[in-house]
Amino acid sequence: MRVLAAIPEPAAVARTSQRQVFVCGDLHNLGDLKLLLQNLALTQGDGGIVRRWAPLPRAVVRQVEAAGGELASGKAILGFARRCFGAQVVFGGGQLVRDNVSVLSQLGLLLAVVCARAGGGRFVTRGLGVSAIRSPLRRLLWRAILSRCAVVRVRDEASERNLADLLPGKRCEVYADMVFLRAPGAFAITPGEGERRWIVVAPCADGSEGRFLEGAGLDAALDAALHALPGVRVIVACHDPREGMDKAAAARLVARWPGRAVEVLDGYELAPLIALYREAALVVTNRLHALIFAILADAPAVAIEDGTAKVRVVADRFAIPVLPRGDAAVAKGCVDEALSFDRAHRRTVRHELAIRAAANLDPGEHRGE
Repeated sequence: MRVLAAIPEPAAVARTSQRQVFVCGDLHNLGDLKLLLQNLALTQGDGGIVRRWAPLPRAVVRQVEAAGGELASGKAILGFARRCFGAQVVFGGGQLVRDNVSVLSQLGLLLAVVCARAGGGRFVTRGLGVSAIRSPLRRLLWRAILSRCAVVRVRDEASERNLADLLPGKRCEVYADMVFLRAPGAFAITPGEGERRWIVVAPCADGSEGRFLEGAGLDAALDAALHALPGVRVIVACHDPREGMDKAAAARLVARWPGRAVEVLDGYELAPLIALYREAALVVTNRLHALIFAILADAPAVAIEDGTAKVRVVADRFAIPVLPRGDAAVAKGCVDEALSFDRAHRRTVRHELAIRAAANLDPGEHRGE
């Protein structure tokens, strides 16, 4: 593992003669959209091809194209692979190595990587999240894909362990989630300086993983926050605004609190979401990137425990209180602890992780400020 102390923070990635192809997460999710727009900003105006799988909302398409991205369907496997010939394929950031990725998608990615390298191109990863892979066929395909990367750069120790199980002996370097990178572009997340007027509730609703936010702990935390922050309003922030995802969770929360005036932010525009975190008096969430957005915006935060290790890892690193989903008894203490967080400590850790995130970029890809 590389020594990190001397690694500079990048201002931007140096231009490359190779065409860049970005393989990202599901762009319905605004956290994945943030990571993609950040990658495009790092090209210094050169842009690149962006692999998408499902059709995307018009607002997402517009934001990607405005940032210099050219969307290309990954389902057109042969056509997409041809466009990757001789290119630099950038895989990540985000939790992209998962057990629920379709075999067709894996086959398309494998062919794209093979074509890139056959033409003299490269395959690199940035702050990659790696889940435990149990499906024998998916394990085989992920091995074939990741073996073609000289060094796999992952975002955390859990991803390192999962990669070691998947591909023993593969060279791996552990850095940080790419959201922490201090990158150029209009969608940088910085501490807010204006009025803190929102309690932001950011759900992660994923039935396939048994993840949800609702519970006695959340109810009690909201009551304690409204008591501690008089005049502050409540808003549910949908990072994945699809009907069956966070939008459905928002509807359940509004129905759960009939006596509260609860607003909902459920659009696909990234800028209003970032602005919301900069105005947050408190963020309550079980979603990883919502927690990181709060950290970057210097907003108080409470993490709801829903059994997902990656949220707790970030919460523990930043000394953010973790509230068990069904535990109302400790909710007030968690809110009080969140509101009195140590800003100096957070700033120090945030700076460290910005440096670690920069190390995801290949040597020679970045330049000092």
